Amino acid sequence: MSHWYLIHTKPKQELRAKEHLENQGINCYLPIMSVEKVLRGKRQEVEEVMFKNYIFIELEHDDGNWSKVRSTRGVRDFVRFGLKVAKVPLSVINQLHNQLQSLDLKIIQTNAPKVGEKVKVTDGAFKDLEGIFQTKNGDERSIILLNILNNSVEMDISNQDVIKLEN
Repeated sequence: MSHWYLIHTKPKQELRAKEHLENQGINCYLPIMSVEKVLRGKRQEVEEVMFKNYIFIELEHDDGNWSKVRSTRGVRDFVRFGLKVAKVPLSVINQLHNQLQSLDLKIIQTNAPKVGEKVKVTDGAFKDLEGIFQTKNGDERSIILLNILNNSVEMDISNQDVIKLEN
């Protein structure tokens, strides 16, 4: 009987580990989602691994692949609790898969500010001023509402010059 297990990978090597495990005939599941980020001042949709440094694999308990998995490129080891290897219920794998299917309609925002969030200008004439994000203006610019001399002014500012402030 097969079970799902969680594998800890080396940093940023989830795709490499998946490729090498699949080349050995091991069934893998690596949840990937679309994320909107501001990279080099441009809003871009990128695909990211949902769980950094982890991948799910399906193995027969007694098929002898255990040592082969641990010596695969990109893999650190099985996730363990003490000496016991952690099993992942099939229901969890199915639920993750279903959740990702529903996320296909949405893009998850990460470091890109959303309407109404506080932002800070990091460069230019308005450096260090805080404002409210209004809307994106193309891929490289945003409209920010700044309070200048007790007047609210909308400014068109490069995404490279704006960071989202944590609440």
